[in-house]
Amino acid sequence: MTRDEQLAFCRICKNQKFDARIGIICSITDRVADFAESCKYFEEDLVLKQKLEVSQKNNLFVMNTASHGKRLANYLLDVVFYWIFAAIFLFFLGIMVAIIAPSKVQILAEENELVSYSVAIVAFLLYYTFFEFLTGRTIAKYITGTMVIDVNGRKPSFGTALLRSICRLIPFEAFSFLGEDAVGWHDTLSKTRVVNLK
Repeated sequence: MTRDEQLAFCRICKNQKFDARIGIICSITDRVADFAESCKYFEEDLVLKQKLEVSQKNNLFVMNTASHGKRLANYLLDVVFYWIFAAIFLFFLGIMVAIIAPSKVQILAEENELVSYSVAIVAFLLYYTFFEFLTGRTIAKYITGTMVIDVNGRKPSFGTALLRSICRLIPFEAFSFLGEDAVGWHDTLSKTRVVNLK
């Protein structure tokens, strides 16, 4: 067993202690781990184990966060794909309205700002929520090799994906990820990150 494999046990053992010269050692033997398959002194410390898991998740967030360039590419590509999606959505919405309430079709055809904005916002929320909930990735994220993950390292739940989408509607939010860590308000408020898959 390698030192790293032994340390996987030592890091969550109640009998560990830290030596400034060597690192983690056994408090019972006062030596570094030297077991081959299992340690007879190993006692799992659930608090240490939980802290280690949280630390590993935080490292995944920080170390693997998508760069500014990828975030900008995601934004620009998703703008294009959103407008395509919105056009398709409007087309099918028109067909549904024509079937269900033919007299209301004219509302979609008229220059009505309230209807236009409402349809645009619904299409926007559907585009982002649908893709990020089902796959953790919008079409742009497939192209750039990135993915949305939650605090547990999994693709977001429906509620989290919807919250991310709603937060994108905050004025000037699109520029919030241009900060030092490439994390936007929609990431922070929904407790998610966009990470590299490779």
